[in-house]
Amino acid sequence: MTLVDWRASPHLLASILRQHGQAPGAITDTRAAWAAFAEFAQTKVAGIDTQPDSDSDGFILQWGRWSWHDRRPSMSFTRQVAVPYRDGQFEGFVELWQIELVLFYEDSGMLSSHSDQDTGFYFPNDNEEWQAALAEAQDFPPFQAVAKTAPVSSSLTLEHAD
Repeated sequence: MTLVDWRASPHLLASILRQHGQAPGAITDTRAAWAAFAEFAQTKVAGIDTQPDSDSDGFILQWGRWSWHDRRPSMSFTRQVAVPYRDGQFEGFVELWQIELVLFYEDSGMLSSHSDQDTGFYFPNDNEEWQAALAEAQDFPPFQAVAKTAPVSSSLTLEHAD
């Protein structure tokens, strides 16, 4: 299996989304987007920190009406990777990058009942742990609330998280 460089990981997620019948900038099915993200989250990427137990590769689900999303109801699926600094001055240190898929929803009473919250970060170490963590995250109450709801828009980004 060929590893994809971490910088190309948004393109990998976009490709997996298309395999699930979804356009990265126009998601219409929350469950299909989640299935694509879960597949992407379990795909190994190259160029990340390889220290044992370094929390170098993980994910989080976030629900809320964040100021940076104009307070629109949104669910984000985020994979975070730790990348070694290339500058010799910071040898042994990492910088954090996030590949984030955000789904935006129409406001409704059902969605208003969920306050801003997240699952906390999961940093699984092997395939079995990844599968268990993804299954647990899928039970996140806000995700369950929007699982059958079509998003009105979406975005896919790669951003520095430090």
